[in-house]
Amino acid sequence: MLGRGSTLAEYERMTKQFAFALLFAAGCVDGATDSTDTTDTAAQALEQPNGGFQMTDEAPLFDREADFAAIEKDAAFSDTLASDPAVAELDAQASVARHRVLIAWGRMPPDLDATTARNWSGTLAVSRGALVVGRTIGFEDATDAVLPRTSIDAVSFESVTKPFADGLLLRVLDPDPAQGAPHITYTSADASHTYDLDLSQLANGPLVVDAGDGFKVVAIALRDGDACDHGFMRGRWVALRPQLGVYRGVVANAAGDPIGHLRGIWGTRANGDKVMFGKLIGLDGHFRGILAGTYEAGHWRSHWLTRAGDVGVAGGLYFDAPNLPGGFFAGRWAETSCAQ
Repeated sequence: MLGRGSTLAEYERMTKQFAFALLFAAGCVDGATDSTDTTDTAAQALEQPNGGFQMTDEAPLFDREADFAAIEKDAAFSDTLASDPAVAELDAQASVARHRVLIAWGRMPPDLDATTARNWSGTLAVSRGALVVGRTIGFEDATDAVLPRTSIDAVSFESVTKPFADGLLLRVLDPDPAQGAPHITYTSADASHTYDLDLSQLANGPLVVDAGDGFKVVAIALRDGDACDHGFMRGRWVALRPQLGVYRGVVANAAGDPIGHLRGIWGTRANGDKVMFGKLIGLDGHFRGILAGTYEAGHWRSHWLTRAGDVGVAGGLYFDAPNLPGGFFAGRWAETSCAQ
C-alpha cells in the first residue's frame, strides 16, 4: 500500500514483491470461484490468493456479455490523411518519434441521472509534426463525427456527451524529438475552452484535466514501435460498497484494436491492504494472464502474471461509482517489463 511519503520506486518494489508472493500461492487456488458479482462473493474472493482467479481458459466475454455492454464502443477510423505524402515522408524517417495517444472526454465516472449535456466539438492540434486518427471511442452517428481532415497537425470533430464519454485514439509523429516532446492542445469550436496535454508528462502516466461539472479529459500515451508487446485497457470500475468493488474492461493492442477482455475485483482486505486482481482472456476466451497489484487515490498499478511467472506490468487511473454502469478506468499494459 502506498502511504504518505512513499516514493514511486518504493511503490513499485512493494507491488512487485506482493505480486510474486501471490504467484507463489497460485498453485493452491484450484477450485476457487470466479464469482464476484455480489458484495459477499467479492469480499470473500478478495482474501484469496490472486483474488480467486484461476489460470484457465474461459468462454468469450467470460460468458457475461451484459457486464461489458455498458463500456463505450470503439470503431476503426479510416483517416484520409494517413496516406498523405507529408505524413508518409515523416513516417519514413528513422529519427521521427512515434506515439499512440488515447484521449477521452466526458463524464468520469458516468452519470445516468445527468440532465446537462456538453458540446465538446472542437480541434485537437499537435505543436509539431502530424496526427493520424486510428479509432473513435463512444461516437454516436447522431451527434459525433471526425470532420474532414484539412491539415496533418490538427483533427477537428463534433462531439456531445451527457452521461458517458467520447474519445479518439491518435498516432503522433514528432519530427524533432531532440526539442522535447510536443504538446497536444484541445480548443473548443467557440474558443471558450482550451486544454494542454504535454506528451513528456504522458510518458510517466495518464493525465487528468478537470473540465468542471463532473466532466474530465483523460489522456494516456504509449511509445509506438516499441519492442514490447503493449497496449491499452479501459472499462467500468464499480463500487459495491466503500472500499470494495469490481471492474470489467476491454484490452486493446497499441493500435487500439480489441484483443481481449478483463474481469476483476478491488478492495481493502481485512489486514488493511488495498489490493486489486484481474483475469485477462483473449477474444476467444484463451487465458492471457492474472493482474495482481494495488490501488489508491485514483491510480492502480499491477503486475501481469502467468504460470511462467511475472511477465509484464499494467497501470492507470480509475474513478469509482456505485451501481450500473459504474465508474471508469483506463490504463496501459506491457507484456514485458521493458515499458511501463
